[in-house]
Amino acid sequence: MAALRRSTFLLGLAASPLLAACATSTGASSTDAAGSSDAGGADAFPVTLEHVYGETEIPAAPARVVTIGWMTHDIVAALGVAPVGVSTSWGGDEDGFTPWFRSQVEETLGAELPTVLTEEDGPDYEQILSLAPDAILAPHSGITEVQYQRLTEIAPTVAFREGAWSSGTWQELTGIVATSLGRSDAGDTLIAQTEKALADETSRYPHLEGARFAYTTTLSASDGGTELALYVTGDPRVALLHELGMVDTPALAELSEGLDVDAFYTGVSLEQLDTVEADVVVAWSNSVEDTAYTLEHPLFSRWAPIAEGGYYIAEDATLGMATSGPSVLSIPWAIEKGYVSGIADAIDGTPTVRPAA
Repeated sequence: MAALRRSTFLLGLAASPLLAACATSTGASSTDAAGSSDAGGADAFPVTLEHVYGETEIPAAPARVVTIGWMTHDIVAALGVAPVGVSTSWGGDEDGFTPWFRSQVEETLGAELPTVLTEEDGPDYEQILSLAPDAILAPHSGITEVQYQRLTEIAPTVAFREGAWSSGTWQELTGIVATSLGRSDAGDTLIAQTEKALADETSRYPHLEGARFAYTTTLSASDGGTELALYVTGDPRVALLHELGMVDTPALAELSEGLDVDAFYTGVSLEQLDTVEADVVVAWSNSVEDTAYTLEHPLFSRWAPIAEGGYYIAEDATLGMATSGPSVLSIPWAIEKGYVSGIADAIDGTPTVRPAA
């Protein structure tokens, strides 16, 4: 299988039940950080951020923020600023918002929900201009250099550091966004709180430590397939499992050799699944039909972790979003919904298929 690039993957998500709509509010800003986090002292401005297209100087603390891509809007809201425009979220509700983001904006910040951006053929510049942003944050996105240049004509724009849809760990992305908003101390606090939540939950399941895993997707019931996709070690959803103390299947390193820098998964032939040793398989699925087809597949079903009940499959796109694009808001939500405990059960041989909400 040729490794798929991140931009291609997002187009593939269009085959999922993506929910896109447009909220009408331009939103409002807030000066308090999320939850019990204190916004702390503001950073000195101007601040300068380096990224793949050069440097961006933000002259003053942004109050009207537009975000493009994944996760960034979660972090902005968690830091106490209600964005005025955001990309729609895979796994979101009929308005395009995930439950953790909606709760943060409406309940914690007491603000209006933002406008959902129109992005069918790239950014809608007129729409973004109408929102009068004083910063556009796209550090986990796929904006091109041409798009970046046009966005900078509207407001200071921060792009990704190296590759499209690549922003490092959720901690690093939080730091970038916090610096952009002049709230580095609050960002550090949110990171510490989220890491503690993960550590506290993980401590309940000591057998997570050292458990070998493979993170994949289900096979397509309509298209079949002869290969299985395995997400690479640096992918956010894989990195999140590392934080639980789990380790990659030993086969992943060899299967990932020679991949392009922006590739985020590799493939293994179904006939070679027995070479992929794992204590648990974690996967997301587009549908009930895909899950059933995969679990009944004559080759997949004989793969040792599957045959022994060691699998956790999420048909719930909202949970898929929470863990594929982990953030300081989505990680606690995923913990509450049993993500960690479900994987721990699967390691013990009790399989879990989490249905769509």
